[in-house]
Amino acid sequence: MSKIKHVALLSIAILAIVSCEKEIDINLPPSSEEIVVEASINQLTSTLNYVIISKTVDYFKPDLSLNSIRGAKVFITEGSILGKDTIFNISDRQPFIDLLDTIAPGVYVNPFFQGKAERPYLLEIDLADGRQIRGKTFIPKPLSIDSSSFWFEKVNKDTNAYFYMEWFDGPAQNNYRFAMLNAYDSIFTGWGIADRFYTFDDERINNQKRPFQMLNPFKYGDTVHIYMAEIGRQEYLFWDSFRNAANNGGPFSTPVAVKSNITGAIGSFTGYGITYKRFLLR
Repeated sequence: MSKIKHVALLSIAILAIVSCEKEIDINLPPSSEEIVVEASINQLTSTLNYVIISKTVDYFKPDLSLNSIRGAKVFITEGSILGKDTIFNISDRQPFIDLLDTIAPGVYVNPFFQGKAERPYLLEIDLADGRQIRGKTFIPKPLSIDSSSFWFEKVNKDTNAYFYMEWFDGPAQNNYRFAMLNAYDSIFTGWGIADRFYTFDDERINNQKRPFQMLNPFKYGDTVHIYMAEIGRQEYLFWDSFRNAANNGGPFSTPVAVKSNITGAIGSFTGYGITYKRFLLR
């Protein structure tokens, strides 16, 4: 979980330039403090269910040891959909606790929590100072991969490895976030630990077979773990704008609006409907 902390701290400088719904100008120095939340749940593995709570920093005083927020009360509640209504039974809410506070402060987990596909979820965070953070998400139905393959191409002394996958993208709005980890071990302890991310929707390809091919190759002998997730539209808009902000040249470049789907903080509560696949590229 220490890697999660490291990634979260690196993300803070990017998140500091944003507002919940509209672009803002950065006045430097100093930057105002904001609460930052990354909350993730899924139906596949408990190691990807966590809530990270931290603070943005002054660009000229980046004391990262002060960023984590401890002592919060964090709950996630599974809901049900009845017609047009979404119902959450607060008596069923599950606590997320900072079990690893000494090595990963600000990271709240529940190793017994198991998300379910096609269910809504409510996030409740009560900070020690009385501030409240709330968010809702939904775990979509996971993808069903129809076919996959990989092949090799010799380039000078190296052998590049490519792979291809295909699935049917239905008529509804679909949003995707793929994470890839190049490692022998498949243990995945946080989205930030992945080597590559791909966030995309079906604006250009919809209601037909959807191809996904690696243009940036791996190498012969690599073991690639792929976490293919469907996410909600608001969650997609957050991660897509987050990617644009990350690629925008840093906090001193033109601001990019990052859209949160939570209230009381910057960030996202994301439900992932995950399909997992491993490629042994040899």
